Amino acid sequence: MNNTLLLTVVIYLTTVQIVNSIQCYQCDSNEDNSCPSNKGFDEDINALVDCNSFEATVPGTFCMKITQESPGWRGWKKVTRRCGSRSDTGVAWGCRWTFEDNGVWKETCFCEDRDGCNGAGLIKTNTLVLAIMILTAGFFILF
Repeated sequence: MNNTLLLTVVIYLTTVQIVNSIQCYQCDSNEDNSCPSNKGFDEDINALVDCNSFEATVPGTFCMKITQESPGWRGWKKVTRRCGSRSDTGVAWGCRWTFEDNGVWKETCFCEDRDGCNGAGLIKTNTLVLAIMILTAGFFILF
């Protein structure tokens, strides 16, 4: 009886996976009306993308929001939200402001503390195996 219970626990533990997955918003204001550059971002109409999945345009371990704005009264503004895999400064948190050679102002913000801006350490398990484990344990307790 103890060997069976031990085997059941071992099977369960082999199905548990530690998942470090970050989910970010992914959109470009030049291509997507739900990603505006001139008003608030609506999290309800934009979906999070898993940065380790095929859906991410750039796979990564943190989120980025890049805002670019040109000078002058006829200027433009562009906002890009996506996953990031490496920052050019080596720091993946906070914001950095620069002026590019063509006069475009650029703000790049990094975050990794929560989903949507973002960090997740989740325990993922197979629910079928978990149900079998509970039934097996209940069987051993009753009999």
